[in-house]
Amino acid sequence: MAGFKVWTTGDLVNASDFNSYLQEQVIMRFANATARDSAVSSAEEGMFCFLQDSNTLQFYDGSSWNSFIGEGDITSIVTASTSGLSGGTTSGVATLSIAPAQATSGTVASTDIILFGDADDSNNLKRTTVADINNLVSAGVSLGLVLALS
Repeated sequence: MAGFKVWTTGDLVNASDFNSYLQEQVIMRFANATARDSAVSSAEEGMFCFLQDSNTLQFYDGSSWNSFIGEGDITSIVTASTSGLSGGTTSGVATLSIAPAQATSGTVASTDIILFGDADDSNNLKRTTVADINNLVSAGVSLGLVLALS
């Protein structure tokens, strides 16, 4: 790649400058990869193109065209065996499963947070503390608590 060049009014652009600077400082647009490959006979590392058929932004890495996935893409999810989580992925949609019986055991403290599915709110995940549950009992609320862990 030729790099970057600052142009000023009146500069002449010869064929070499055009091929070295101008074509590498734009995003070329093509109907599809076949059109791109027939039009670009000698791609340079760092060139970008946009494929209209798939709405895909691609870059040339010096040996092949690659889709630009953008910042923030998750490239890997790994779960620890003691976390109670299983699953993960290195691409696509991530799936995680919770197996509480595999989680590390501990002693419950009043400030610990407990997650639950709220049956009155479409089973949306919510949280409470052990202290909040204890307060219900001292307020005279009768609780029937069933925990099903798998």
